[in-house]
Amino acid sequence: MTCRTLTRFGRDRRGIAIVEFALILPLLITLSAVTFDLVRYVIYMRKIELAASTLADLVARNDTGKITQTDILAISRSQLVMFPEAMQAARDANVSVWSLLKWSLSGIQFTPTVASCTANCTYAPKVTWTSGQKRSCSTPPVAAPNTAGPSPTTLPSDTFGPGFLVVADVVFSYKPLILQSVVGTIDIAKSFYFAPRYVTTITFDSSGGITSANACP
Repeated sequence: MTCRTLTRFGRDRRGIAIVEFALILPLLITLSAVTFDLVRYVIYMRKIELAASTLADLVARNDTGKITQTDILAISRSQLVMFPEAMQAARDANVSVWSLLKWSLSGIQFTPTVASCTANCTYAPKVTWTSGQKRSCSTPPVAAPNTAGPSPTTLPSDTFGPGFLVVADVVFSYKPLILQSVVGTIDIAKSFYFAPRYVTTITFDSSGGITSANACP
């Protein structure tokens, strides 16, 4: 190859576009994969939020002041209406949907820390009944900043006050379709809190003898 040929080759720009495309193609593929899984994550997060909200709202609509295990199980199935993708994810993984979609419903009663208090009181929460994955009966939830993530051992500080609270906790084990080998499984957790709409408190009726939900001592 002569010097003239080398010079002409160095000035030839006809293949630059192909070379540049080959260089950026892996980056484009990576960005597309990240975008796909990120959008899917956001959609799932919103649906899990809706599922938790629906659980708490349905219990809060109780107008008898009592809830049974049958009621709770029926209400828990509403998650699959709000978030049907959980069933497909379970089929793909060949597991029970409830191993991916974990939930709990609980009743929390607040009482003044000083029994004689009538104004500007502080309140202590107590779990009066719980079901599903269950909040602890023996350990009262503690106050957490309102911006803190959901936890079965805490409640947002703004929820502390007189009265009764229905709490729904939902956690979904999200597996990215493309980036699972990179980020693994991500737990998406959402909790919602509602006061009863028609009664002052909601107690658990254990007369059915089923123990997957229980009244706390």
